Amino acid sequence: MLRALTPALAAAALALAGCGGATPADRAESAASIAAEGALLAHEAAEGSTTGAFTRSHARALKRKVEPLAGEPRLGAIARRIAAELDRLAADPGDEAAAAAVERALEQAGERAERLAR
Repeated sequence: MLRALTPALAAAALALAGCGGATPADRAESAASIAAEGALLAHEAAEGSTTGAFTRSHARALKRKVEPLAGEPRLGAIARRIAAELDRLAADPGDEAAAAAVERALEQAGERAERLAR
């Protein structure tokens, strides 16, 4: 099921992150989408279903997308947490236990960003 959702979520996250988000809610939604995509990537890494090179590269790309949101007044701490978790995943993409922990952390950060988007 997750594999079927990954391309759709990836496209949504990139579209939202790329638009810059005109409102605080839009920017929070972008952060939530990036966190969701990162969580899916971490899930795949935790299962050993992706290569280390792909995981590292994708995690770094997602981090670059979320970094501009780190200066947002209400969203900054969440964006920095997402970036830190993506860094953690990129640093050792073959550590399945760490990837599972990153998945959970990104899910939580995404939920926090979603609440801000409302």
